Amino acid sequence: MEINFDEPMEEKQMAYGEMACKRLLLLVGSNPLPNYITALILKPQSISLFYSPETEEVMKYLCKALEVALSGAHLDATCIEDATSAAKVRNAFPKNLHDFHFHYTGGTKIMAAHARMAFRDAGGKDEQASYLDERKGVLRFDNGYGLDLAKQQLGLTLDDVLRLRGIKPLSGSQPQADDPWQDDAARIARAVLEDSSLAQSLYHLHRDRETNKRLPFIKAKANAVKVDELVPGGLSIQRIPEEHWKRQTYYDWLRFLGGGWLETWCGTLVRQIVDGDEIAVGLDCKLANGRQCEVDVALVRGHRLYMISCTTDSKIGLCKSKLFEAAMRARQLGGDLARSALVCLLHGSDLKGAFVDQLRNDVADVWDAPNTPQVFGLDDLKEWAGIGSPPALNSLRTWLES
Repeated sequence: MEINFDEPMEEKQMAYGEMACKRLLLLVGSNPLPNYITALILKPQSISLFYSPETEEVMKYLCKALEVALSGAHLDATCIEDATSAAKVRNAFPKNLHDFHFHYTGGTKIMAAHARMAFRDAGGKDEQASYLDERKGVLRFDNGYGLDLAKQQLGLTLDDVLRLRGIKPLSGSQPQADDPWQDDAARIARAVLEDSSLAQSLYHLHRDRETNKRLPFIKAKANAVKVDELVPGGLSIQRIPEEHWKRQTYYDWLRFLGGGWLETWCGTLVRQIVDGDEIAVGLDCKLANGRQCEVDVALVRGHRLYMISCTTDSKIGLCKSKLFEAAMRARQLGGDLARSALVCLLHGSDLKGAFVDQLRNDVADVWDAPNTPQVFGLDDLKEWAGIGSPPALNSLRTWLES
């Protein structure tokens, strides 16, 4: 089927959607998401993956994810022992590729260049080759045709993105009657945003002054603190710890008061903007290497992963560390398609200017990608909560639509 490039984009996309991709060739690089998205769009009957020893683990996780997403599709993989060798790259490909589609976003530049030449020499045509332009969110074909990813019904989920990296969400405990509520987070947020020193008071609650470790449950029960003395208007509990609590409830509340409230509050605000999208808040995960990590706030919208790191710290050095950690994690999971942000209580200025602006400029200088991490400081949070003016989520909404 020929595509008339004088037609409106919607009609061209419809025409291409009628073209079946029977066989798909993929180069496996460090980021499997572009390959996964391309397979979701083209829906091939068989997929051949070409990988190097360095990307073998990525290939395995990608295969597992594709088996789930495209049940019934045949998968096979070929290892190119030396991806820097033009001859070995070219020799890995079949000699007749007339009915194949070749996607070459993954792999090293050398691997992609020589594989593309091998595909051409084996009969592959420009309309059968593509790469994913992560900066503009477009699946581009070598004949000049393009598919806007934002217009595709991918059904991509956060679980899909995590599965591609071998990351397993850890099942949490069932909500209990004494657990913190969203209303508790909103009350703490308003109180902290009116007096930011309260955040540190809550963090240090029931901590030993010398060691900064949490007090044992028994000792804390003997020195219970009335909550309304900490948070104006009180919370859903009267004191911490309550007399009937078990040890785990006590530790859960300390975590919540120490900063978990900010994650919960941010998650609530995000839900107001992206109604219907699944949002993970305070998600504990197990990495492929066995280590555990926590995702503060995360969601997938269309083809993009959005990750928010939350901290109640107000020191620029620690905020910068948290920002780069969140940005690296988001990029590892979603590549240049991902968006990351830091929500913090950073405020104030010095001779170099506002601290939030300094942090934004620092990360922009070193982050060579279209997904420069965003920073939301104390002034932004006050705007969201409506401290001194009507609540406005414009800045958060703009980021979630970027």
